[in-house]
Amino acid sequence: MLKISRLTDYGLLASVYLARHHGQVAAAREIAEFYHLPLPVITKVLKALHTSGLISSHRGVGGGYSFDGDPEAVTLGQLIEVMEGPWDLTECETFDDDGHATCAIRVACPSRRFMFGINQAVKGAFEQVTLGDLVRGGMPLPVIDKQQLGAGEATS
Repeated sequence: MLKISRLTDYGLLASVYLARHHGQVAAAREIAEFYHLPLPVITKVLKALHTSGLISSHRGVGGGYSFDGDPEAVTLGQLIEVMEGPWDLTECETFDDDGHATCAIRVACPSRRFMFGINQAVKGAFEQVTLGDLVRGGMPLPVIDKQQLGAGEATS
């Protein structure tokens, strides 16, 4: 079943904390204490977020991490990919480092076409939620399919 890892969950929490304190430097200990989480794990997720370029690292006395970007430009999908790596719901859409499909029956699979659509829909949903949405604690308005909207008006 689709489930994000604990590290990813903690990475999302750390990202939200930093985005709520936009531009301010926060120590890993501060974030760990705020959420009552283990410091080594928070340190690990902060390093991953920094390596990806999503957050900045500040050395020295008073050092720590900060989020200086636009929270509306960072999606939940990007955050998950930073923490989990490239992901798909099924193997038929997953490729190895050489670009070869990891599923041996990919070509002959009768459900591949449907799973591709479901995979795209789920990933698309994650791309519609921004870090700003997470900070505000609200769900974004769904993207409206203009063709469906037009069809609904024609029947009214």
